[in-house]
Amino acid sequence: MVPLTVVYSRRHKQEGSPALLHGHGAYGELLDKRWRSELKSLLDRGWVVAYADVRGGGGCGRNWHHDGMRLKKQNSIMDYISCSEFLIEKGIAHKDKLAGWGYSAGGLLVASAINARPDLFRAAILKAPFLDAVNTLLHPILPLNAVDYEEFGYPLDLEDFLAIRKYSPYENIKKDSLYPSVLVTSSFNTRFGVWEAAKWVARVRELTRYDPLHPVVLNLSADLVEDSKYLQIKELAMETAFLIRMVADTN
Repeated sequence: MVPLTVVYSRRHKQEGSPALLHGHGAYGELLDKRWRSELKSLLDRGWVVAYADVRGGGGCGRNWHHDGMRLKKQNSIMDYISCSEFLIEKGIAHKDKLAGWGYSAGGLLVASAINARPDLFRAAILKAPFLDAVNTLLHPILPLNAVDYEEFGYPLDLEDFLAIRKYSPYENIKKDSLYPSVLVTSSFNTRFGVWEAAKWVARVRELTRYDPLHPVVLNLSADLVEDSKYLQIKELAMETAFLIRMVADTN
């Protein structure tokens, strides 16, 4: 059973609301559930904000982490999909108004879930995401370390390589499928390369079915944002507006 935290406003919640599902599931780290001011705008509009403590994270101890790492990384993705389905089946989220949110390794989680079930999501926010796992882990000059190989696998080991290729978001985009609207943000200052975001967006646009109502947007302005509180707020406003426009305005 996957722990799932659900937050909503008692004054505005309705059955079948728009919902935003956060996930991370890596390094044995706790999922960040701290209050963020931009969430108030969503909650006041009747949104549900949920947090999935999938395997690979640190929500349930060491074994929980080990069950979602390396050769078992697929468990993290299946847990996230299961939480998404639960929100819809229980009427907590509308079946056409579910969005995903992932940062860094959480971006890999959400993007992999989208690859597996593009029909399940209406939108997603991927922030500084880890999207090209195979190629990034193969390059020793990139700023990764032993912890990353322990977490995701060592691609020069055949068994690890096959496992990584099975879940890597860049390698598993579904051709001719209709993908949800996705906003991808990254910069040259992030731990995972900006080229990963650019490559994934380009490949999604190339391989999937085009629909102007389901845009895949790439934002590479995050370098400037890190040094300015005003620009940070502006970027958060853009992300919130993207979610509202793509999800809540769906008929």
